[in-house]
Amino acid sequence: MDAYLNINATAVADLTGEAFRSAIIRIADRRTWTHLVASASQDQALLEALILRALAQYRRPEHPFGVVEAFRAEADLLHLRLESAGAVEALLGLLPYAEKRGTRRGIPGVRVITVGKQLELTASFGDKIGIRWNAVDPKVRIHLQGDEPLAAVLQKHHEHVIQQRCTPHWVPGEVVALPRRRPPLSRDVIAQYRASAQMASALLRRPRMWTALVGHDSLTVSSVVSEHGLDWTLARTVAHGKALHDERLVELLQDTIAGPDLHLLDHTCEPRTCTLRLVGSGERSDGWRGVLTVRTEHGDSTVGRPGRALAVLGEKRRPSRPTRRTGNGSRPESTRCFVLTSGPSSPGAVQVVTAAVAFRLVTAWAAEGHATTVLTIADSDFNFEWYASRSRVWPKASVPEPSGHVMRWSRMRLTAGNGEVWKATLKPCGGIFSVVQDEVIDAALDAVRERCSRILVLDQRPSAWSGGLTHKGVDGVIFAFGASHYPRKAKTPAWRRVVDGDRAADLLPEDSASLWREHHLGQHSLSRLPLAGLVLLRMGKPQTPPDAFAEQVEYHLGRYGTPVLGWLSPEPGGDRFLHGETIKTSLDHMSEADRAVEIAAASVIGSKLW
Repeated sequence: MDAYLNINATAVADLTGEAFRSAIIRIADRRTWTHLVASASQDQALLEALILRALAQYRRPEHPFGVVEAFRAEADLLHLRLESAGAVEALLGLLPYAEKRGTRRGIPGVRVITVGKQLELTASFGDKIGIRWNAVDPKVRIHLQGDEPLAAVLQKHHEHVIQQRCTPHWVPGEVVALPRRRPPLSRDVIAQYRASAQMASALLRRPRMWTALVGHDSLTVSSVVSEHGLDWTLARTVAHGKALHDERLVELLQDTIAGPDLHLLDHTCEPRTCTLRLVGSGERSDGWRGVLTVRTEHGDSTVGRPGRALAVLGEKRRPSRPTRRTGNGSRPESTRCFVLTSGPSSPGAVQVVTAAVAFRLVTAWAAEGHATTVLTIADSDFNFEWYASRSRVWPKASVPEPSGHVMRWSRMRLTAGNGEVWKATLKPCGGIFSVVQDEVIDAALDAVRERCSRILVLDQRPSAWSGGLTHKGVDGVIFAFGASHYPRKAKTPAWRRVVDGDRAADLLPEDSASLWREHHLGQHSLSRLPLAGLVLLRMGKPQTPPDAFAEQVEYHLGRYGTPVLGWLSPEPGGDRFLHGETIKTSLDHMSEADRAVEIAAASVIGSKLW
């Protein structure tokens, strides 16, 4: 079995409780393994948020929220296995019905049917946000632990509603008159939970992450309406004698690969309570307008859960307690840092070409066993959320943001073996047209050097091309761009072919180097850059391995001050110009032959820099 597929499936099973084999089948055909747990669509997330609200009424669950596992997660489908019939009964409290006087209870639009031994909840919430073509109603399939049939539980709930002289409104296909007017926000549950539905969905799809923590005892969930949206609070208890603060929890909640990808807002540790507050990523707004508060205290238990190793944190599985992976060998590699750029262009162009090259290089080096990272220094940040909030009735306030400059670490891919690959983003502090300060960049570079040995920096500021970081101890600048093969013949210009005919003269290596350099680098001034070398992306068809002529050309290019570090072939199994994190790397699903070619090309480049 592919070791990379193995570790990614393990990371999924660790957090969702899904069977290992099921996780392998589900992620095996994905193009990249950047995000392992699928995110819910807008209506699907809203249905899952309401389910989490209902499960919060289920008291004293053995598993978090009463959910044993959340599996087969898709954009419009989720399977939940609940621990007992009591949890299912709490969930059926969502079903809408009308009292004798006409007062409506439950959530309008929620339906339920029996599918084999399971129940399937669907919903139609009426108002849609955004344009959705061929949209399907969200679905959540409910299973019971032990795969016991649930038809009797639904029948019992139906009989109870009838005995109360109420009219069920949850039968699919049954026409129910819509309310004449929209209820106020204080009673409009759908509007309330839509604000931070994605946050709730992300938690519901990862129920096993809490039981992996050392000393875990119990977990309860609640929500409250605030000015900026809907806030969620998780009250967590641990066994006596266990530490209240667990750094593994902070890493899990901020993880972008298998975790919910939240940002730490603040952290307060007191003698009896540890409080974490987190928010969604700044790039996401719909469904993330809320603050997640995780409050940890000591519970009644004196034992608690022993904890489990988590693949997504790079921990090894041991019989006793989780241990982190050690470094790559007994002899540490010298730390070097290079700025990667693609020319004096806009920050967007840096993301198009340079980010893709950086991701491919560091993941290939990590596959060889190195500790690598890509540090992104963002340009000035202008947040338009304040303008959008002016047109809303609610929420009007902006979601809180971390104060000051914050560097956020997250794994870029999971690596089998001793290699590690990280991405760190340094963004400006909150404010209009704010910029990253020099002292913050110095601290970030020091932190990166302590953790990793091979570092590539993506500087999105306008000063990047003029050597903005070269005074901060970086070891040089790498210039990456698409290039054609070295010319071997000089053809007659078109305007001379009428007189001289179509002729071609063989070029010497030094002449080929001069022509190639003028064609690709003639428009760039490289005199102010401490150029470490060129990383070239092949244009057109992949070329044959370099021969003696190509080696001589690169020798002369080095003499001209533009050494060639190596060539990268078009992206294996995909388009050459797919940008950002969607780029396919050697740590993603690809054939062994393509992976070997990718790692070999990056190894040649790395050997000339380290």
